[in-house]
Amino acid sequence: MVQALDVTFDRPSEARVRAAWEELRDAGLPSLARHTAPSNRPHLTLDSRDAVPAAAEAGLAVVAARLPLEVRIGSLVLFRARQRWVVARHVVVDRPLLELHEHVHAVLGPGGSPLTLPGQWVPHLTLARGVTDDDLPRALALAGAAPPFTATALRLRRWDDEAGEAWDVHAVEGQTPSERSL
Repeated sequence: MVQALDVTFDRPSEARVRAAWEELRDAGLPSLARHTAPSNRPHLTLDSRDAVPAAAEAGLAVVAARLPLEVRIGSLVLFRARQRWVVARHVVVDRPLLELHEHVHAVLGPGGSPLTLPGQWVPHLTLARGVTDDDLPRALALAGAAPPFTATALRLRRWDDEAGEAWDVHAVEGQTPSERSL
């Protein structure tokens, strides 16, 4: 079982990412637009692990209170996975995003995926998985044509791979500003 903690975006930001997904799909290329589960939406993964400790729920509500957060969506980034390519947009790290990420890991404690640990995390928005070497030039040309933009990370989301379910983590009501700075 995999549990993930993500941030999801406001409608205009999400629409820009979905447009890139659709352009890749319409060109006959791999794209996250082909994944039609209701839980599939543009997101930035902050943590991935086998299980989220039940004791972390209150701390995650404090993390959710730090949103919304403006993030800069930058140029393309590539990852190699199982003889194929993952095409994504890099999310530029700034102090607020780095602090949000560190706070998530402080709340969840040890046990996360090495790919999402502080100091090893490469924040990104995935556009396509499973791109072949032959299709990579076309995918890069299409996905790389869109300029960088600023997106609004609006919600903290939990995702349970085994159950195929996702749900928002809600901020603590009446939280003081000092508690929000945690």
